[in-house]
Amino acid sequence: MHFLVATWDGAGNLQPVLGLVEALKRRGHEVHVLAHDVQRGQIEAVGGTFLPFQTAPQWDQGMPGYAGDDPMAHFMAFDPKAGDDVLTVARELDPDALLVDCMLASALRDATHKGYKTVALVHALYSFFAEFAGGVFRAPIDEATLALSFSYADFDSGVDFPPNLVFVGPTRPDNREGTWERRCSGKPLIVVSLSTGAQGPGRSQEQRLQTVCDALADLDVEALVTTGRGIVPESLRSGANTTLARRVAHEAVLGQADLLITHGGHGTVMAGLTLGAPMLCLAPLVDQPVNAAKVVGLGLGASIDPQSESAEIRQAVQQLLADPSLRQRSRAFAEALTTAPGLEKGVEAIEALANRP
Repeated sequence: MHFLVATWDGAGNLQPVLGLVEALKRRGHEVHVLAHDVQRGQIEAVGGTFLPFQTAPQWDQGMPGYAGDDPMAHFMAFDPKAGDDVLTVARELDPDALLVDCMLASALRDATHKGYKTVALVHALYSFFAEFAGGVFRAPIDEATLALSFSYADFDSGVDFPPNLVFVGPTRPDNREGTWERRCSGKPLIVVSLSTGAQGPGRSQEQRLQTVCDALADLDVEALVTTGRGIVPESLRSGANTTLARRVAHEAVLGQADLLITHGGHGTVMAGLTLGAPMLCLAPLVDQPVNAAKVVGLGLGASIDPQSESAEIRQAVQQLLADPSLRQRSRAFAEALTTAPGLEKGVEAIEALANRP
């Protein structure tokens, strides 16, 4: 079978696409992926055939200021042009199904209305998209032939789910980065992962990371701080207890973590849930406060103001590490998730859709 995938550089939204492309390729399918140039290497690494946007503008969310002062307005101007590109490529390739990031609302809506078999790729909570930006993304998801949620049903709540929505859980490509070796195995391990893209408002991503590094420097812990693609690790000051790295695969480290400090992005939160890591959320924008509130509501961590100073962060870390029941609840929640549906269910649903007359 032949599939066309359309995505964009939204930082955390790429990982589930990569996992899905990799799974489809393993089943022998041909997969073209329309995306931003900065995503090309990762797409080709999992076997996808990369196609660049032709009329929609390029961007790199890892770079500060990529979308100006109003990222949402920038995105909404990008969306219809991306939709035109998607339909142009679809006419050329005539795929068996179109798999479209749910935030590319124009592409998803127009492709569905033109009779293509469409799959909405829901990379954050459906309950968030149901209301975000006045619900502009909800109708295209609900109207798609099929919708895949890369989340856990036990974490999503608050709205009625449409009948086309299938939960397949968080999805990432196979970890090709091996293991991560600890330096101080007798101490609590704290992992800091704020985002793979630039964040705002208020402090810059680099300033937030520096504040966290300052908070951890004097604690009797081992810390791993990942900076993302837009920040050079050497630009940060850290204590002797801290390792700085651009990226370490979640699978390599979160299973060992006593605490995950996160911006509350959906992908990172899903990794924390899956691997049983308690969380401290510093959630600045978009869906991140929603995810953080759900973490708190389930008793799996805490959330504090993303503009908190280092002393406030340090105090929150100490309180969470002093609560053994938090680690127990996080591990128990992760264990319960092992019976949740996985990506195979999503791949089978896509194949069944493509086989329909």
